[in-house]
Amino acid sequence: MTAELDDEILDSLFHGCALAAFLDEAAERQGWPDSVAVQQRAYRYYEDALAEKHRRKSAAIRPGPP
Repeated sequence: MTAELDDEILDSLFHGCALAAFLDEAAERQGWPDSVAVQQRAYRYYEDALAEKHRRKSAAIRPGPP
């Protein structure tokens, strides 16, 4: 892997969510996390992040009340 590709992976929204899910699961279990639990949490974090991103985008597009 190149350094540029490494940076792209770390900047990816999904990969950031996956890392956060892995760390949160590890902290809760106080050890190595279960892969299925990490996967489920990562998808939940990703869906929440996308929903928030779309909320902010649509709020910026819609004009507020006069």
